[in-house]
Amino acid sequence: MIYAVKHIALFLSFLFHPVCMVTYAGAIHFFLLPSEFIYQDTTFPWRIIGMLFTSTLLIPITALLFLLKSGTIKSIKIEDQKERNWPLLLTAMIYFSSFYILHNKSIPVFIQLFVLGATLGILIALVVNLKWKISLHMIGIGGLCGAIAMVMLLLKAENPLLLFSLFLIAGLLGTARLYLEAHSPAQIFAGFLTGFFLQFSLMFVMLG
Repeated sequence: MIYAVKHIALFLSFLFHPVCMVTYAGAIHFFLLPSEFIYQDTTFPWRIIGMLFTSTLLIPITALLFLLKSGTIKSIKIEDQKERNWPLLLTAMIYFSSFYILHNKSIPVFIQLFVLGATLGILIALVVNLKWKISLHMIGIGGLCGAIAMVMLLLKAENPLLLFSLFLIAGLLGTARLYLEAHSPAQIFAGFLTGFFLQFSLMFVMLG
């Protein structure tokens, strides 16, 4: 039983890894939120999601593997607080580059802002990490919850099932991180609140 629970916790941590959040945000934007745009090219959403997957997930993971091979980090999980600085800085640079590229293309503003918010979230985590370990997983899922909640308010789009599902995932993910003893409750809540209010505020200021 304990063995199965641990594997479920690891699976949730993998499935909702912070670098997955931008890709998920793109998918939610195109397929689950109302839009004023009708894309004549039906491949457009998939091409954008593919771009997000490559720039904000595949490239950062490749960079982590390089750091692992070079001995800069001991584990791909980077659970050691002292080892997090270089991966966070490198990921922030990759995300900002992605934002710059997306900002100069006909990409939905929500996606551009979410990438910017994710970049800021990483930089905040980097600063906090100098003194304290904060949950990157919860910053990621918190940011997704905050961004979608604000967009729904702005669009007056009622989709309680989607919002409930996101908060449920956040709760399950936080529980999983606690079960794996990766973080303390304070680090879990701090991460979620940081991500939530960062993306919520950014969407409100830029789109409101």
